[in-house]
Amino acid sequence: MTSTRDDSPQLNETDFRRKLLAGGSAALAMTMIGGRSASAAGLSSTELDLLKFAQRIELSLHDLYDEALQVDKGSAAWTIMADSHESFAQAIAGFAGLSANERNEDVFGSYRAAMRGADRAMTAYELESIAAATHIELLGKLSDAGSAEVIASIASAESRHCVVLADVLGSGSDVTMTLTNSAQPIEA
Repeated sequence: MTSTRDDSPQLNETDFRRKLLAGGSAALAMTMIGGRSASAAGLSSTELDLLKFAQRIELSLHDLYDEALQVDKGSAAWTIMADSHESFAQAIAGFAGLSANERNEDVFGSYRAAMRGADRAMTAYELESIAAATHIELLGKLSDAGSAEVIASIASAESRHCVVLADVLGSGSDVTMTLTNSAQPIEA
């Protein structure tokens, strides 16, 4: 008699969702860079500086979610958020030919303690709102259509993060929290 049991490792529901969402983040990052050459020939130094600024914000958010993971070890939500922001930074790196190796220390230092505090979800909501507002403001400063496409895609994803976090906070039906962003952008 042969066994019909599959002896391969099985994913539990949480692992499956985590891998599915991480794969979605990777797919989003790949669509953001499209067919653009990694050398990003033709981008001005101003354009590259703005993209590097955006990338540093993304790396800061990645590291801040890692701080939350120090408190909530194994949290799927914080892991997915950290992975998403790392993917965003890598998308910028791939598009512009920049190394993704430096965070914005002011942002990281300003929010590190809060991401380890009791109100991590609200801090995350505020950070996502600030990041979305920052990227939306950057759109007005970018002159390259490809650069703007990458940043717009990131701003859109961060806006969706805000909706999810509002729901986690019990405010998913609060139109102000889910559809209005009154956060002040970080100045480039």
